[in-house]
Amino acid sequence: MSSGDTLFILTPQGSVGTSANAASLDTIADASTPTTFIPVLDFDATTAEHRDWHVIVPSQYAGGGFTISWKGGTDNTSVGTFILAIRCINVADATIMTGDLAIDGATATLITDTPPATPINKLNYSTTGTMTHSNAGSPSAGDYLIFRASRDVSDTNTGDLQLAEILIIES
Repeated sequence: MSSGDTLFILTPQGSVGTSANAASLDTIADASTPTTFIPVLDFDATTAEHRDWHVIVPSQYAGGGFTISWKGGTDNTSVGTFILAIRCINVADATIMTGDLAIDGATATLITDTPPATPINKLNYSTTGTMTHSNAGSPSAGDYLIFRASRDVSDTNTGDLQLAEILIIES
């Protein structure tokens, strides 16, 4: 792999809720018959909520950093900014898995984005953020990583963030 190659596509269905303040797995229904349902993670506007993904670094990984973006929408008409914080830890060999893995202490990549005008139920492609190789736990091919997405409720959007995908490509 090399710069620009897709490493991970993190979807709602592949996520794991945290023990407290987990973003809810939800769906958005379209207007077709029969109805199509789009899976999303619903991040509340007033409570910092989280969701985790467990992935294995592909064998073709060249050792770069990560460029991260997300796709999602909102359930209301607020055009204030959303802030999504992405953290990553490398679960190394001999890690005590029942210990504090310190994911909340990992350096966050903050991705701030403003939804389009009249945003209710519109899919929005965010701006990108960059996570350095060291901030991702200095992974190598075959390593076990945990990514955490958290809504930063200090953002200015009053609606719920309906997260459909996080895209991670090699920088």
